[in-house]
Amino acid sequence: MPGIFDPYTGLYTPAQLRRTCQYMQEEMQRSLRLLRKPGQPRLYYLSYLFRNHRRETIWGRLGAVHEHTIQSQNSVFCDVRVGSYRYDNVSEGGLHDNSDKEESYDYLSMPAECEHDAVKYALWRLTDARYREAAEQFYQRRSRELHFVDSNREQASKVAREPVVDLRAKRFPELDVPYWKHLIRKAGAIVKKFPAIKTSWVDFTAQHRQTLLVNSEGSQQIRQHAVFELRAHLWLLGRDGKVVLQEVNLIEGDLDDLPGERDFLRLIQERIQLLHTLDKAPHIHAYSGPVLLSPGAAGLFFHEVVGHRLEGSRLLSTEEGATFRDLRGKMIAPEFVDIVDDPTVSAFGGRKMTGHFQYDDEGSVAKRAVLVERGVLKSFLTTSAPLPGQRALNGHARNAYHERPISRMGNLFVVNHKPVDEAQMRERFLEEIRRQKKRYGIWVKDTLGGETGTTSYDFQAFKGEIMVATRVFPDGREELVRGVDFVGTPLSALDALVCMGSDDRLENAWCGAESGTLPVSTVAPSALLRNLELQAKRRERLTQYSMPLPYER
Repeated sequence: MPGIFDPYTGLYTPAQLRRTCQYMQEEMQRSLRLLRKPGQPRLYYLSYLFRNHRRETIWGRLGAVHEHTIQSQNSVFCDVRVGSYRYDNVSEGGLHDNSDKEESYDYLSMPAECEHDAVKYALWRLTDARYREAAEQFYQRRSRELHFVDSNREQASKVAREPVVDLRAKRFPELDVPYWKHLIRKAGAIVKKFPAIKTSWVDFTAQHRQTLLVNSEGSQQIRQHAVFELRAHLWLLGRDGKVVLQEVNLIEGDLDDLPGERDFLRLIQERIQLLHTLDKAPHIHAYSGPVLLSPGAAGLFFHEVVGHRLEGSRLLSTEEGATFRDLRGKMIAPEFVDIVDDPTVSAFGGRKMTGHFQYDDEGSVAKRAVLVERGVLKSFLTTSAPLPGQRALNGHARNAYHERPISRMGNLFVVNHKPVDEAQMRERFLEEIRRQKKRYGIWVKDTLGGETGTTSYDFQAFKGEIMVATRVFPDGREELVRGVDFVGTPLSALDALVCMGSDDRLENAWCGAESGTLPVSTVAPSALLRNLELQAKRRERLTQYSMPLPYER
């Protein structure tokens, strides 16, 4: 089995990275010199963002490895901007500059081998197509202004930045593939003792990404990033035909942060036990009242409620709801809350943060961004495009593949200036249930993911998918429940925040938006809300299988 530096399906060595950077620099200078067409808008900025991405996955179930795949992809995002820093071809914050129907999409692929002419040919073909597309975008923007007022016409399109040269690189350590195959077999075999679980799988994925950036402002950068995932999927079909799902989803930036064999197997067994308990748990159809969010659920809450709405690229689009556009300098959260996005922090609590980066995908130096301070909205996340009412830029432009980089979260920190310990948090939760004379409150202990809508056409709402929750009665009794997710609207949800705990926890995750799916991290403590709404999940009932499982005793 090839190692992670295999010549055709692997990563580039540090020497190959620097050599590729040199080829990119040469072709960029050639394009800047020759790419001029009389009567066409002037090319004023050019950059190449090269990615060498390797993904290795070991997937199995019931004690056997089913798949061991290695995928490697070399690609380049080419940013061609025509016009001037004052006014260019990028409109609507670049949110819609992500079509896979453009001609240039067919030319993103780069050769596996670091060969001079092959690399430069690929760059030439891509750059030529991107130039023609940029010119078309420029004229479309001008044409639109004949009919519609461009509210951002007075804003500069881009800010020139000081060049940053950083060509440091190192070799990643090799993977212990036999160990991960052993773990997948052993974890998968546990399920055979539990015939109610009809579907299951376990997998390990290692993603390594090396990024090169060169641009016409003089920046040259090498970046390296790794994300490791260890997951298990457990699907139980109850006697009544109702499905109960549990997932283990561990995402880390360092292999050493993943649990060892004994701890992972114990975690699988605990989730199987939980599945059987949930199978007997009552369904809730709907709920509105006090909700206690665990640190992980609170992190998801802030990510969906605030994070996407503070991405400044959205302020430049007429199609966005822009919930917080006119609230800079005003209270949007309780005074004990700070919200900060700081991608420069590499670790928290001894674990690596996968949302960490030194430079964004436009080559800007990443900076700590104080978004909310003592409940007051201070700023938004930015790219190299200035925002209305905000001069300072903080280097948060990110993309995954062919999409234009837009402002995205990296490491989101929710800071609590009035921490409440665990016992106090529980007592305040019970007090709130009694004060509102509710039959019970909901304690959300684990979530699976979330989503939110930010466009002006959609409802300004968010949703969090609940995996484990209990209802807590006024006397303190707890009972597992199932069948609901939390939902709400951002301003009312923030207004309902009562207090937060002292139990800050890191959650690494993936976040999808217009510029692709990216690794992010969130650090938050538990949070108590006086009111949050829960809505029913989809409730299909399935017929039982016609035959028992082949290993069922």
